[in-house]
Amino acid sequence: MSRPRHLGRVALLLCVLPAALLGCKKDEVARVNGAVITRTQLVDQLEKDFGHQVVQRLISEMVIRQAFDKSGLQFPQQKVEEILQRERERAGSEEAFQQLLAMQGKSEDDVRSEMEMSLKLTMLAQKDIQVTDQALKDFFKENEPRYREPQRVSFSEIVLPSQQQATDVRGMATKPNASFADLAKQYSIAASQPLGGRRPTMSVEEIVPAELRDPLLALKPNQVSQPIKAGNAWVILQLHETLPAKKLTFEEARERVEEEYKAENQKINQNDLFQQLMNESTVRVVDPKYADLQRMFAGGSLLESAPGGEAGAGQPGAPEAGAAPKGGQPSAPETGAAPKAEAPAAPKAETK
Repeated sequence: MSRPRHLGRVALLLCVLPAALLGCKKDEVARVNGAVITRTQLVDQLEKDFGHQVVQRLISEMVIRQAFDKSGLQFPQQKVEEILQRERERAGSEEAFQQLLAMQGKSEDDVRSEMEMSLKLTMLAQKDIQVTDQALKDFFKENEPRYREPQRVSFSEIVLPSQQQATDVRGMATKPNASFADLAKQYSIAASQPLGGRRPTMSVEEIVPAELRDPLLALKPNQVSQPIKAGNAWVILQLHETLPAKKLTFEEARERVEEEYKAENQKINQNDLFQQLMNESTVRVVDPKYADLQRMFAGGSLLESAPGGEAGAGQPGAPEAGAAPKGGQPSAPETGAAPKAEAPAAPKAETK
C-alpha cells in the first residue's frame, strides 16, 4: 500500500472540487485576524499545486477502466475486500490499520482504488492464459518450498533510549490492568509508537534486530519481556500470538498457486500493457492550463519513465501516474516483472 505521501493531499482535491463546482452555502474556510480565506481560494490553490497530477492520474485510470470494460472480464470486488482484511490482520487491529493508513496519507477508498487499478491491469495482462488443474498441480509440485509458511509472530514493542527508562516502563507495563499500547504511545521512540507499538505479523526471520528473536519466542501470550539491549536502544516486547510453521496443501494454496502461475506465464508485463493502452488511446486535454499534458500524451515512447516494482496480482498497488512532475511522462502502476514486449507506437492525441 505505498504511495508518495503528498498524494494523500492530492485526494483532497478530488473531494473539494466537486463541492466547489456545485456551489457552497458558505464560502468561508477560515478567518485570520478578521480576513477571510474563501473556499474559492482553497480550490484555486489546490488546483495550482496538484491539478496536473490529478488530471494525469484521472486520464490514466480512465484508460485502464475503459480497456477493462471492453474486455468482458468481471472484476472480483470481493478479492479487494479480502486483501484489505489481510492488511487489517497484519496490522494487528482495526485501530492500528487506520493509524497506518493515516500515516501514509490514505483512506480505505484510496487503497481500494489503487488495488482496483492494479488488479484490472493484472487481469488484462493474463486474460488469455489457459489454466488447468494439472498445470497448477505441476506448478505447485515444482515450487513446493514457496508454499511453506514459516513460524510467525504477532507482537508489540516499546523502544527507549536508556536501560533505566526501559526498566521503569516495564514496571508500569507489568502492573495489573496496564495498557502496553498506551505506554508505547506515551514513551516509545520507535516508528511504531503511533500504533501503540504494534508490529505487523511477521516471520521470525523478519524480526530485526536479530537479538530480539529468542527473547520474543520465550514469552507466553500477553507476557512482557525484560528490557533487551538492541543497538543504542532498549526494547520491551509483548507477545500476542505465535503461529507455527506450516506446509500448505495444494487446496490451501490453490488461489496463490494460480496467481503465481499466471504471473509467470503472462506474455506482457503490466507496465508495458499500460503503455500500450495509453498509446492506443486518443487523449484530448481541453483546459489550456494543462496544455503540457497534451504534449506529454502526444510524445514518443512512454516506457522510459515506467517504474519497476514488486507488486503483482492480489497485492495492494496503484497507478502512480499522478506522482509525475509537470511535464513528465505518465507512468504505469507498479507491477511484477515479466518479459518485456516491444515498445508500441506513440499514442494518438487530439489537438484543439
